[in-house]
Amino acid sequence: MRGAWAQTGKCIAKHTRNSYLYCMPSTRHKVCSESIIPLEEAAKNAKTSTALADLDHTINETLVNIQTCRNDREAATDRLKKQEKIIKKRIFDMRENMNKHLDDLERKLLNELTTVYTSCKSKNGKIHKQLNEMEKEIKRLQEQMSQLKRFAPDIHVFLSTNHMNKEIHDEVKSITKALVSVRDYNIDIEIHQGITSLLKDVDYFAGVKVDESTINCPFKDSKIDQAQIQVPTSQQVQTRRSIDNTKLKLRKKFEIEQKGLEIYITGCAILSNGNLLFADNAGKNVIMEYNKDGRLIRDIPVSGRPWDLTVIDTRQIAVSYHALNYIEIIDLKKKKVMKTVKLKNSCRGMSYSDRKIYVVVSFVGIVVLDMEGTILNTIKCDINVFNIATTDDRIYYTVAYLNTVECRTTAGNNIWNFKDKSLYSPGGIATDSAQNLFVVGKESNNLMTLQDDGNVSKTLLIKADGLNKPSRLYYNKEMNILLVCNKNDGVAFIYSVIYD
Repeated sequence: MRGAWAQTGKCIAKHTRNSYLYCMPSTRHKVCSESIIPLEEAAKNAKTSTALADLDHTINETLVNIQTCRNDREAATDRLKKQEKIIKKRIFDMRENMNKHLDDLERKLLNELTTVYTSCKSKNGKIHKQLNEMEKEIKRLQEQMSQLKRFAPDIHVFLSTNHMNKEIHDEVKSITKALVSVRDYNIDIEIHQGITSLLKDVDYFAGVKVDESTINCPFKDSKIDQAQIQVPTSQQVQTRRSIDNTKLKLRKKFEIEQKGLEIYITGCAILSNGNLLFADNAGKNVIMEYNKDGRLIRDIPVSGRPWDLTVIDTRQIAVSYHALNYIEIIDLKKKKVMKTVKLKNSCRGMSYSDRKIYVVVSFVGIVVLDMEGTILNTIKCDINVFNIATTDDRIYYTVAYLNTVECRTTAGNNIWNFKDKSLYSPGGIATDSAQNLFVVGKESNNLMTLQDDGNVSKTLLIKADGLNKPSRLYYNKEMNILLVCNKNDGVAFIYSVIYD
């Protein structure tokens, strides 16, 4: 006999074509057949049953919930539209104000240029006039002498010659005295450092940020909505290290050689042999290699002005080029480019871990590459990210204008965000072997360490320690050495990291 079996508690019933065989609970299930009732009898009063009423209520409630969610999303869309309109107006107003301010500065500068030019021209014109007058006087004496030679008697010539000599001597003396005070003028222009910095450092007009939050959805299930607590593995428990007793001991302080009109350190690293690498984006097309005593060993030629670099192994590094939209893998011993990877936009901060290269690409995100240069993944992030650090399972980066440090999984899922009033305009970032972080504040002139969960922080260095707009740092996990670089004065610090 065909049918479907259903289990209720410890009893089994079979649904046949004409009847629903219901098995009543029994200790030994010896007399189940006595409890079987026909389907028609079981279905009596089904239309007025509580089950049907509950089903009807659930359907109606679900429809109401759907409409509620739809209304909520429509309101959210309208809100986004209004926000877009407001932001567009703010951008337009900002641009108008900037244009007006720049027009005023241009007008002021042109007026100043006209005043300076007129003054210099006037001073040159004054001596020019004196020279013209002297020329006329000398030509008059020349003509007079010519007339004397032709028509005057000797006695007259003799007397006139002495007189004319005195006149010429007086004229020469007068003009010589005037020429002593004459100056030569060259007009030039000195661009304000803020304008130079704007053109060089500021590569975005403003930042559009998105704040995400959960919606109050009526479909939420309390069982599903329960927080999931990750239990650390035994390996994580063993390697976790508190930052409370972290200390720094200065090993060396030195100045990086300036090779251009200014210095702008945008990348640094420590090799396995203790040598140091520096990228100066305002210098020449080289990576500078120093020894641990702060002495320049060599310049490693590269194809453009480097932005950042990361160590792959004892022989290879990867270098990014902000203005050229590509990265290179370079053999240090051969000083040879092994691979060039072209990307969509300007390339910023870099990091290497687990045989992957992570590159921050402007307006794209964090691009993950394998060693062949194949793009494995692209992780969306704020468009204003410049600095990055990675481990096998985490990505860390700083957002300067938001004053935040953010931590994500290598899949791009957010883990934690850190923000503190003592950290202003965070720049370079590095992680130690326990996934605790080091981060510098460019404007707050300090260096902080953060616990691996982003909840605890500690200030290790301040301006009094020599930090002056610190921009980059690098941590060597094998030697427990931290390299910190100031942005514009070229001062570098090497510290031993001590964990008590």
